[in-house]
Amino acid sequence: MSGRPDPAEGLRTHAAALRDRARRLRGACERLDWKGAQADAFRARVDELALRCDTAAAGLSRSASRLDGRPGGG
Repeated sequence: MSGRPDPAEGLRTHAAALRDRARRLRGACERLDWKGAQADAFRARVDELALRCDTAAAGLSRSASRLDGRPGGG
């Protein structure tokens, strides 16, 4: 190899970081001892953000697979 980073591996690294971030967001939110409508709204926003992280991670993983020549991604 020419010493250049593998683009597919870079995408996988970013995908893993996003998945980890989503997991950490959800975990931190579960540990909050906060009740009421504002707490519910906050949790919904955190869950939405975590879902966006998961969605982006899935897209990066698919792109990495395509770079590797695997059409379906995964």
